Order: sequence, then C-alpha cells, then structure tokens
Amino acid sequence: MNITRTAVNRPIATTMVFLIIIVLGIMGFRFLPVDLLPPIEYPMLSVSTSYPNVGPEEIERLITDKIENGIASVPNIEEVRSVSSEGYSRVRLEFSQGTDIDAAANDVRAALDRIRDDFPPEVKAPRLWKFDPDNFPVVILGAQSDRSMEELTRILEREISQRFGQIPGIGSVDVWGGIYREIQVRLKRDRLASSRLSAADVQQALLRENITLPGGDMREGVSDLYVRTRGEFQTLEQIAATIITVVDGKPIRVGDVAEVVDGFEDINRLVQIDGRPMIRLGIRKQSGANTVAVAEAARAVMEQIDRERDDIDLMVVIDQSDFIQSSIDNVKQSALWGGLLAIFVLYLFLRNGSTTFIIALSIPISIIATFGVLFFNDISLNLMSFGGLALGIGLIVDNSIVVLENIVRIRERGESLKESTLVGTRQVTGAIVASTMTTSVIFLPVIFMQTISGMLFKELALVVVFALLCSLFVALSLVPMLGSRFLTVNGNGKNGPKKHTRTARWTVRLEEIYARVITGAIRHKITVFAVTGVLLITALFLWRLLPVELAPQTDANEIGIDLEMAQGTNIAVVNKYLHEMESIAREVIPMDQVRHISVEIRPGNAEVEISLQNADVRTVNSFDLADRIRSHVSGKVPGANVRVSAQSGLWMLRRLFGSGGAEAVEIELRGYDLALADRLAQDISDIMERISEIADVRISRREGRPEQNLIIDREKIADLGLTVSQIAGVIQTNVGGGRAGVFREAGEEFPIMVRLQPKDRLSTDDLSNVSVRTAGGQIVPVSALVSTKRQRSPTEIERVDGQRVTYITANLESGAALGNVVDKLQDDLYDFPLPEGFSLIFSGEYEEQQKAQTDFLLSVLMALVLIYMVMAAQFERFLDPLIVMVAVPMAIIGVVPTLFLTGTSLNMQSLMGIIMLIGIVVNNAIVLVDYINLMRREHNLEINEAVIQSGRLRLRPILMTTGTTVLGMLPLAFGAGSGGEIQAALARSVIGGLLVSTMITLVLIPVTYISFYKIRDRIRS
Repeated sequence: MNITRTAVNRPIATTMVFLIIIVLGIMGFRFLPVDLLPPIEYPMLSVSTSYPNVGPEEIERLITDKIENGIASVPNIEEVRSVSSEGYSRVRLEFSQGTDIDAAANDVRAALDRIRDDFPPEVKAPRLWKFDPDNFPVVILGAQSDRSMEELTRILEREISQRFGQIPGIGSVDVWGGIYREIQVRLKRDRLASSRLSAADVQQALLRENITLPGGDMREGVSDLYVRTRGEFQTLEQIAATIITVVDGKPIRVGDVAEVVDGFEDINRLVQIDGRPMIRLGIRKQSGANTVAVAEAARAVMEQIDRERDDIDLMVVIDQSDFIQSSIDNVKQSALWGGLLAIFVLYLFLRNGSTTFIIALSIPISIIATFGVLFFNDISLNLMSFGGLALGIGLIVDNSIVVLENIVRIRERGESLKESTLVGTRQVTGAIVASTMTTSVIFLPVIFMQTISGMLFKELALVVVFALLCSLFVALSLVPMLGSRFLTVNGNGKNGPKKHTRTARWTVRLEEIYARVITGAIRHKITVFAVTGVLLITALFLWRLLPVELAPQTDANEIGIDLEMAQGTNIAVVNKYLHEMESIAREVIPMDQVRHISVEIRPGNAEVEISLQNADVRTVNSFDLADRIRSHVSGKVPGANVRVSAQSGLWMLRRLFGSGGAEAVEIELRGYDLALADRLAQDISDIMERISEIADVRISRREGRPEQNLIIDREKIADLGLTVSQIAGVIQTNVGGGRAGVFREAGEEFPIMVRLQPKDRLSTDDLSNVSVRTAGGQIVPVSALVSTKRQRSPTEIERVDGQRVTYITANLESGAALGNVVDKLQDDLYDFPLPEGFSLIFSGEYEEQQKAQTDFLLSVLMALVLIYMVMAAQFERFLDPLIVMVAVPMAIIGVVPTLFLTGTSLNMQSLMGIIMLIGIVVNNAIVLVDYINLMRREHNLEINEAVIQSGRLRLRPILMTTGTTVLGMLPLAFGAGSGGEIQAALARSVIGGLLVSTMITLVLIPVTYISFYKIRDRIRS
C-alpha cells in the first residue's frame, strides 16, 4: 500500500490519525516521570556486617576475609571492594552488565548462609543491600524551634518524619544532628571502691529491679482478672534509691555510689544552618520514583506543617529537583528557540507562507508523537531524553523539507497540485528513507555499550530515533496531504518560461554560482582532492591536542568545604576551627548569591555546604567561586586539611565511577603493608601537589586514631576466676557506658546508662583504678590485671579484590581537563619506585573515561559498517555507498576547530555528537547521489551534466536541511542556564562538523562521483 497516495486520497482519515497521535502524545507527556538522568541499572550488591567494639584489623580478619572467600564462587562477579572499620564491615560486589541482580542476590544469600557459623557468636547476621544510585537525599530540610533540641529531635523522629514517609515515592527520612535524652547513672569511682563494689554490680542491680512481668489470669467471682507485676522505675528518685547490696545490715543504694542525672547522649554530630543550631532531615526517594514530583510533594507537606504548627519552623536547605527542573526548563527553552530559528530558515528560503507552515507543522507533531512513544516505552523525561528531542529539532524537518521542496519544484513546472504531490514525494522517497535509516542506524551500536556512559546515551539514542521515524511518517503522509490541499505555489506552465519572484531570485543566482563551482571543480579534480586531504590531515593532527575528560564540568548550585583534622580530635575543637575557617571563607563569598550555608561537625572532621542561587539568577560561576575560596582559605587553619569543591551537575556519575566520593582524580595504591602504603601515599601526594591543575590532594587513610590498648594477663585472671570477656565488659561499662534497661515516661523509652562520672575518666590513668570483682568476691583494680600500650591504629581498611588499597584523590582546578592532568601525572609517576607487592592504578572517573573511549571507538566503526550496509541495500549498488561515505571523515575538519574555538573538551558528549554526525553528514550526500542517479536514469543525461544539474537542483534542500539542523541546535550550543553544559558539547560538535562537511561535500561528492564512475568504466573496459 502506497502511504502517500492513501494520505492524499483520504485527507479526513489522515487528519484524524494525526489528531489521535497528538492526543495520545499530550496525555503521555503529562504522566512522564522527570529526573536528572536515566535510571541506571547498575548491578551491585552490598553486604554489611556489624561486630560492635572490634577494631578494623580484627574486622578484616574475622569478617571481611570470610565473606570475600565465601562469595568467591558466586558467578558474574567482576570486582569486590570492601571497607573494614571499627565494629563494621561492608563488602561491595560489582557484577557484569546484564546480570539478573535478584538471582545474584539469592546466590550471595546462599553463600553467606554457608559461612554464617564461621563468625564469632557476637556478630550480627550479615545484611544484603541492593545498590541504588538514586538513594541519595533528594531534599534536605532544616528544622528549628523554641522547644529544646531534645524535644525537637523527638518530634521530628516520631511525628514529622512519619508525615514525609507517607508521601508516595519516598524511601526513607533520616534525622541528622539530633539530641537524644538518656538517664545517666554517673558512678563515683572512690565511693565504689570504698563500698567494695564494681560498675557491673550497679548495672545488674538496676536490671534486676527495673522490670514488669505478667502474673497471669485469675478468676474473681464472675469476672476474669489479669495480674501484672509493675516494678519499672517511675521517677529518677526510685533509680537512686535502688539497693545494690546490703553490708552489715545496711543497704547500699545507687545514690550512695553514683549521681542519677536526666541528661543527654554524647554529641557526635552538630548541625548549624545560617549560623543557627538546627536539625536536618534528609529525604530519600525510592528507585524509579519521579524526583521532581517527590520534591514537590515534600515541599507541600513542609508548607502544610509550617501552617499547622507554630512551634516548629521547617526550611528547604538543599533541593536536588531545583537543578533538575531548571535544566529541563532550560532544554525546553533551547528546543523552542531552536524550532523558531529552524522555521525562520525555512521561510528565508521558501518565502511562502503555506510551504513554511506545512513544514513547520511537522516539528510539534513529531515531538508530540515522540512523547507518546516515550510514555509507552517507560522512558523518563531527563536531560538525556529531552536533550535528544532538542538535538533532533533541526533533524525532524529534514525529510519534510526534501519532500515539499521537490513538490514545489514540480508544481512550478506547471503540474497539478495532486500530481506534483504524488510525483514529487515518489522521487525523493528513497532518499529520505535512506537518510532516516542511516541517521537511525548509527544509534544501534549504543545499545551494545557496556559502560555507564553508554547506558546514559541509550535513552538519548532512542528518543532521536523515535523522533526521526515520526518525522519520516509525517513527511510521507501529512506533508503530501497538506501540500495537495493548501499549497499556494502557482505553476508557470509546462512549456512557458519560468518566472521568479524578486524574493526568490537570490536562490536562483546561488544555484547558478554553485553550478559554475561544480564545473570548475570537475576540471580540477586533483586540486579538490589535495586541498581536502591537507585539511583532513591537519584536523587529525590537531585532534591530539584537544583536552580530554569524561563529562563536561556542569555548574550546579552547591559548593562543599570539607575540613579534616587529626583522628580523635574532639568535636568541640573541630567546632572552634571550623568557625575560624568559615569566617575566613565568608570574606570572599558573595552572600547575595547564597541561599543557605549549612555546617555539619563530627569528631575529626566537618563540612560546610554552600547552597547557591540558581545559575540563571546568580552572576558567579560555582567552579570559579570554589577556586577563589580554596586559594583564600589554603594554609589559614593550622592543623587542618581543607578541601573545596563545586558539585558538578553530574555528581552522581562520579559516585558510581569511583570509590564513593565525588573527586575527579583517583589513584589506587594497592599493597598489604599499611605503614609502608602510608609512606608511599604521602610521596605520591607530594608529587600530585606539584601539578598546578590539581587541588585538594587527600589520602583516604589518615594517621590512625590514638588508642590505649589494654593487654590482659591471662594467667592472672585465670587464677582469680575471671575471663577476658568479664574484664572487657567492666572496662566498657566504666568508660563507654553500659545499658541498664530503659526508663519509660509518657509512652517514650529512654536508655539508662551506667558509666563513670566525667571527672573520673579524664585520662588514661583513670583506667588503672577501675575496680573488678573476682570470683571470690574480692575487688581488684584493673591495673593489676593488664598492661598498657599506646599506639595509633587505622580507622578503616579498604580492599579491592582481596588487596588492601589506599586511595589518593584530588579535585581539579576550574577548566582543567581530567585526561590532560592524568597524562602529566603519569609522566611524573613513571619512575616512581614501588616496592614488591605494590601497584598503582588510575581508577574512578579516568578508568571509566578509558572504557568509554573504547566503547565509542567500537561504536563509530560499527556505525560506519551499518551505514554502508543500509545504503548498499537502498541503492542496490556497492559503489554509490562508497561515494557517500567519503563525506564522513569531512566532519572531523569542522569538529576539531569548533571544539578549539569554543574551549570544549573531548568528552562523552562531544564523542556522541561525532557519532551522530556520521549519520547526519551522509544525508546531504545521499540526496545528491540519489538525484544524480535519477537524472541519469530518467533523463538520460551524460554523467557530467547529470552531476551539475543535480547539484544545482538539490542545493536549496541541502542548504535548508543544514540550516535548520544547525540553527535548531544553536541554542543548546551556547550552554547557558542550569545544566546547559551537558548538551552544549554535543551540539557544538554537530554544528561545527555539519557546517564544514556540508561546504566540502557540495564540492567533493560531485567530483568523487565522476572520478569513481570513470575509474569503474576504465576497469570494465
């Protein structure tokens, strides 16, 4: 069935079909989920195991080693990473792409079950987690109140977080920086010693006396009565009055040897927002949930709570959806302007309202139809998919331009509207089908990409292909139908002289000039080939000088300042130094560009998060501001390592590529000896700091935390009838605190903690006087049973595939390209001496960059092969596709200077643009070669005449399609607004390559066509 003839003969049916498509597309658009990036199926599992109060080296030996050995038989594991820290082990398993993660999880569970009995009895059962890159807070709220911080914490955890947890799509709500109430039994060491008691005696007495048990049912007359023994503490006085023991008929109570205080847990995290103490709530979304919708719902609930409660004030500190929504809106705006510019080009060439309107109509119809296809294929609206639509704005009118331009040309010869429509469409159907197929087929290799970079582009590829197929359908059905009814171009008669309006004469003059250029080029073929060859060689030479990185730097709305001090530094000391650093940083921070400044302080380190205004509002670039802050605070805070970094819009990718951080440069130093690894890492760090583009060099494993190790004399404790666990338990209760049940009040439970009073545990000397009760009832000091050793121990031990690893990471100065920096670093580290058993690996973003380059190279080669096959099938010849393929390398001549002039690096976006170019640049050559064959076949023209006439007649549609494609992408190429840099590199590659390749193709292809056919004829003769 001829689709064009059916559409022309049945205009009402055709109109209804497209109206149905429009309705479905609009409805689909309303329900498309919105997110930053496409959902990434990253096959990863994490096994976490808890073994409280055990050091990292023991965790590594007792837990991590056994888990890694146990899961070794699980199939499809590509890499195993682990972290062994105090009381905790986490093993991360990365599987090969395409692995069924549910089946892999079952295999891992079975492996863990087999080794469960190998763990010490105190180890909690390992927990298995499916890694989800979406599982980062979407919204962070700050909460303040006139109530006490402890009351505010309870309200947030018991009430407010529940309100947010009920929102569809929210996974969890975390409360950070809270203050927690606890009943403290502060032991007085001297009183305990004089009463010949130990901390364990107090703890056991409280556990014994604080209990409620059911007595059972009894019958009283005709009623059943439930009996319950209520022995729980009702007041603090009851706790103090609890009898521990009786000596000489006199009771010794808790209050005699301790002070009972209604207090708070030790603070290990302090949060301030804009200088005020607050508590933060981190809201995480479920996998696949609509990020923007979840954030909007969270904001709505927050506003509702603020209206309902006067005692709590909630505010948005960080909202990831702001950047996402701004980026999507920016792409929408670029697409709109691109469409308007494309329509302007059409009118400039056609100078006819009806023809411009018919072609312009194909843009919204193709886009709306694509929205429907996205909805039915469960594709979200993200920077990649919407970017694909924006990039395709100029492409989707190409088919309609070629069809309508040919219809108009035949109509101007005097044919009827219907005949012009049918003949004009038929003549170019083969060419537009071939050009659409070649442009579509270049995206087929993207499906086979196995890197994360490749997975990101799958949706972009699908969207462009969907849009092109929709535009092909429009060009073969709707455009001919509308042309046969509404085209206002008048025919001049079949034999009469052809007349041109004043506005169209410049096009005719341009065609005549081009015909003379082709004639001259045919006479000087060698010159044409030589000049083209020199340009191509020059471009290939300059290609090596382009800066290389994985992803373009994307200006987001956050800057992080990370302050790191020596392990074990008290939180109060960190707080003091942080405020000193913050005051220094504020001197260069333009506060009118800042929304909020959040501070989070923990023992040993602290973070400052600067939330900036949106990119379209502020005047300062976040990367430039980060550089300014870094240079201003560097070396100003003694004893502190300060790192300043601007969060990239693609921050999530760096977390996926690396060890979990967001730093650009990451080096893995693998080797077993931790002390030697620390020395080597410091030497490598010194070398890295000498490179000017590198900033904030940091070693993952800091100087160990100070430890006082108590080494138990097993012979002595055996003589006294004691065990190691008893000694360890006594020390833990006295120093860290031991739980002695709970205190219930108003339906709430608060822990009762038994611990030495603060003044009795100020130094390590106080440990010597801790009392221990022997099996015979005697009280002896701990110092009689242990020896001490002071040392520093690692806070965590990281491993990759069973090898211990130390990470040396760093940020880049603004504008520095990762590939160039790593090349310099590799040169500097080339002669670095590594002891036996040690190796150095550049990992993280650079490793992904190398994989992506290989992936893209294979995709280019595969695309070239596929394009040739498609064209060979379309032309039914082997020679014509070779002629067309000559246009492909010409794109490089335009791409390289464009990237240099615009300061654009060679990254995954610009490489994707080059892949797109392969399919786009051949379209002009296909239209030209197909029409030459048509002129030779139907008009029996001699080859030179056919080439000249075809070039003259096809110049206008070639210039129109090139103009619409270039101007359609031009708004994206400026890279303005939030997230604009993400698509800018791709658009610049396509624009530069297409402009230059079109100019060269218009001369080179005619010359190549004649040369190839003359060589073929000579070989045949």
